[in-house]
Amino acid sequence: MNKEERQEDLANVKPLRQLFHFSHFSHFYRLYVPASLLIGVVCGLFMAIFQYLIDLTTGVFFGLPVYIVPLLGGGFSGLMIYFGRREIEGSGISKAIELTHDPQDLKPSTALTKMVTTSVSIGTGNPVGREGPAVLIGAALGNYIGRRVGYDDPSHLRVFIMMGSAACTAGIYKAPLGGALFASEAPYKRDARLGYFVPTVLAAITSYIIFAIIYQIDPLLSLQIDFTLTLEVIPLVLLLGAFAGGISIFFSVFLMATRNFFRLKLPNWADPVVGSLFACAILFLVGLWLDPQYTVAGLGYDVIELIASPGTSLPITALLLLMIGKLSASSFVVAGRVSGGVLASSIFVGAMLGAVFGQLFAPHHLAAFVVLGMGAVLAATTNTPVATTVLILEISHSFELLIPIAICICVSYLLAGGTSLYEGQKVTRDDEDPGYFARINVQPEDMALGFFQDDANPADHETSRNPGVDDESQSLG
Repeated sequence: MNKEERQEDLANVKPLRQLFHFSHFSHFYRLYVPASLLIGVVCGLFMAIFQYLIDLTTGVFFGLPVYIVPLLGGGFSGLMIYFGRREIEGSGISKAIELTHDPQDLKPSTALTKMVTTSVSIGTGNPVGREGPAVLIGAALGNYIGRRVGYDDPSHLRVFIMMGSAACTAGIYKAPLGGALFASEAPYKRDARLGYFVPTVLAAITSYIIFAIIYQIDPLLSLQIDFTLTLEVIPLVLLLGAFAGGISIFFSVFLMATRNFFRLKLPNWADPVVGSLFACAILFLVGLWLDPQYTVAGLGYDVIELIASPGTSLPITALLLLMIGKLSASSFVVAGRVSGGVLASSIFVGAMLGAVFGQLFAPHHLAAFVVLGMGAVLAATTNTPVATTVLILEISHSFELLIPIAICICVSYLLAGGTSLYEGQKVTRDDEDPGYFARINVQPEDMALGFFQDDANPADHETSRNPGVDDESQSLG
């Protein structure tokens, strides 16, 4: 080895201290990790209370005619709107995205009003879900906790809103990773903000554990799936994804067109009553054709389990009736501002579409196609392909479907072309102003957090102070 080579080798020797970034991690741990655990505990308890209220109201209204009682839920939403509680309108996800722009408008009482009103909506049989409202409830809780621990800047509060949304989604879905990913991906049509994945997933896991302690650790859906992917099945998976993309476009267009009609023709407080009235008519028509256990009222998870269970064989016409009935009834009530979400409805519509494919092409794999349809429609209607892949596997514990569900979701998501059930979704993070989200290694100016270890990499520390550098490039996620 000559002298020049020796000098070059010595120049390339890096001090081991450059492996460590103590200042960056110290800021991160002390700013967000304790807060994420606190948010997870609070959100887990709130979701347990939310589920209890849903069970309670369902029991109170049990026995009343299913094609009449939703009017009571619609009337209650209309009453809340009449008295100025506009935050309860429709799906909580759209409202959470809207309020993220200005966290100052996200009041702590939103968590309570949305929780109570949605419980009444679901308990009275309106075809809405609890998961969308859970996102708004979590956003309100995260925003409140962030303020209580000393954060006032909107860029920091948006991180707390994301953690709260993830925590509540994870708890109510019993899906910690899917919940965390959903909160990161839902604000965008073809992007995600994963720079805060670590605190977000910590909040989600904590909430999931709290909820599971109270409501058991079993999956949201109990399905018996025995599936092995073969080359012969792949064309069917692709075809199902294409049809799911098409039905997702129809769902989004129908919901938005109905919403526009209501907003132009009716006063705000009357929308929920009229929307529930239309839904009652659909419930009545479905009840004329099908056995009462096959209904489009409420969440619909019990119907999905029934259809996917061995030995159940509904005619394709009945499955199509359930699919179109759920899609239209949910559109009427959500467009009519009834408090409730559309995630459960998307899952139900996808399950019926998958059941149709299973009946036609693979009766011995019916349950598997039900799950594939669920994922394909949910991903396309919400523009969350990554989160939905994980979410569906978690809620069904059908991990053997990972590859086919990823294929099916990719096809449906691409064909849907960015249509969405949610207003306010940005296309990408490029649509946000610089500094929209806080850099995770910078503390609020008014908070003295004490001693920080010296940074082992001054260059990184200097970069972290550069406002032109995107948060994601500095993230731990």
